[in-house]
Amino acid sequence: MVRHWKNYNCEQHVVLTKDNYLLCVHRIPSVKTEHRKVKKFEPQEEIEIINNLDKFVQTKHPKPLGYQEKPVVLLYHGFLMSSEVWVSNIDEYRNLPFVLAQRGYDVWLGNARGNKYSQYHLHLNATQQQFWNFSMNEFAMRDLPDTVDYILKQTGASSLTYIGFSQGTAQAFASLSINPDLNKKVNLFIALAPATTPKGLRHPIIDAFVKATPAVIYLMFGRKAPLKLALFWQRIVTPPIYVKIIDTCCHFLFGWTGRNMSDSQKAVSYQHLYSTTSVKSLVHWFQIIRCGQFQMYDEVPSRLPYHSENGAADHIPPRFPTLQITTPIAIFYGRSDSLVDFNVLSADLPSPLAYVKSIDKWEHLDFLWAEGVEDIIYPDVLKLLERFNPHINAPVAQKEGIKNDPEEQMLQIKK
Repeated sequence: MVRHWKNYNCEQHVVLTKDNYLLCVHRIPSVKTEHRKVKKFEPQEEIEIINNLDKFVQTKHPKPLGYQEKPVVLLYHGFLMSSEVWVSNIDEYRNLPFVLAQRGYDVWLGNARGNKYSQYHLHLNATQQQFWNFSMNEFAMRDLPDTVDYILKQTGASSLTYIGFSQGTAQAFASLSINPDLNKKVNLFIALAPATTPKGLRHPIIDAFVKATPAVIYLMFGRKAPLKLALFWQRIVTPPIYVKIIDTCCHFLFGWTGRNMSDSQKAVSYQHLYSTTSVKSLVHWFQIIRCGQFQMYDEVPSRLPYHSENGAADHIPPRFPTLQITTPIAIFYGRSDSLVDFNVLSADLPSPLAYVKSIDKWEHLDFLWAEGVEDIIYPDVLKLLERFNPHINAPVAQKEGIKNDPEEQMLQIKK
């Protein structure tokens, strides 16, 4: 997909995890042709921006950054997705990896074990049940730190910036909370539509199913990959019909309207929306929803979220200690996103957060494909990157003319 635009060099790398999974990582190290210079973004004065960046020391790099002294950025996809979601906008300037590459960053796109690009193992086959025996625990304890180590070794950089979407944020919150060394290797964590403790699903019957015991989920989906039927329908129906199917499902499950994405954008991006993962990782998310806390996978789940029938403590699953994170965190979320509970999230994170931005009427997928994402989100992301990744080369190539939506609001988190 990167080669479709013909303006970017693209590489494919393979990361060997400590438990022998082979993860595909895509890299955009540079642009092939230098784009035209454009006006540098400056925030409009009538838009108030409140942040806590002055409380964080600007990052300094005492040694070479790596690929032609370029700062390194790793982007990670969400649940049931792959790296394709980052480069499936129909306009080149609306794809964040391209914007970053044009401005002089060494861009890497991660892929979690089990998705279409990472279905390999040194000793197991994807047809075997044991291959799919992983949850977000493994994403956090293996995939992310091993991918970061590989990238830093390849580039020679001392640290990188991590940008995650949805589950890509959750695995970073989890990994940073239990891995002190990883905090030293990630100079900034940008969380787009962060999902750590979703409230539940919109339809009461489906929500009750989500909160059922894991045995029910495994009985329904087996113990390998769930929802393979989605790929079947994607192949046999036309894009407009597939868009209607996905929109209907998203509205039924989450209450999303999809109003901020154009029909032409959906017709393209929805074809790259779904990829495979394990049923166990699905069960892990259901456990988090059921217990209402950002917890590790529970091998012995409780009968009820926290208490038994007589009110005594039945079983308390171990939580990810997110208050221990030391990496600066920037959060972008939509106030119409049913999967983001910002009050719960912010209470579980160290204070102060470096940067927080909420967008009115934005939903979950809007952070990837909404109309105006290049104006509402990318300028802030670029400013954050410039602060924590100072580099010599002047940025090039970005869509000219930056607008700010009047419904945007910058929030300062005070605890």
